[in-house]
Amino acid sequence: MTTTMRSRRTFGAAVLFVVLMASLECANAQSEQALGLKLLQTSIQTQLDVLSLTDAGFSPAFLPATETCPINAKNGCTLRIDVSCELETADTLNVEIFNVTVTGASLPPVDPAAEVQVTVAAGNPFWDTRSFHWMQRSVPAGATVTVGIGVAAESIGGVYGGAVSYRTETIELFKN
Repeated sequence: MTTTMRSRRTFGAAVLFVVLMASLECANAQSEQALGLKLLQTSIQTQLDVLSLTDAGFSPAFLPATETCPINAKNGCTLRIDVSCELETADTLNVEIFNVTVTGASLPPVDPAAEVQVTVAAGNPFWDTRSFHWMQRSVPAGATVTVGIGVAAESIGGVYGGAVSYRTETIELFKN
């Protein structure tokens, strides 16, 4: 065997070792997968009004949406919740918070997190456009759940403000 062939084998073994270690690291990571799902239905809501944010806490960004996992979905269902919108902030603020709730059944937490904080360019004469995506796993067969999306402005120095407009919510129901 030539030196070149030994070098290639050694290099190949080293690459294999690195890939194996990386896959073990990924296996230990806190991630969720939903593979081989069958799309059952899609629901879309669009709001064109401007929702002004105040100190009243979370304001509903959309009407609550209900989804039912069919009784024949023996492994249950998964929801994918997508929200796109334009954000505006007051001169002194730069953070708005989106919150998703899925109620009506015993469910694990929404992935990646129920609340998402968004930094908005303060005093920007234009609106910042953003999209958010959540996954709700383990919706039991036959269960009806309600999805709610709320948005709030974070107080900085006791001042609240900002607005959300041109928002679209897409909910996809998948059979596991």
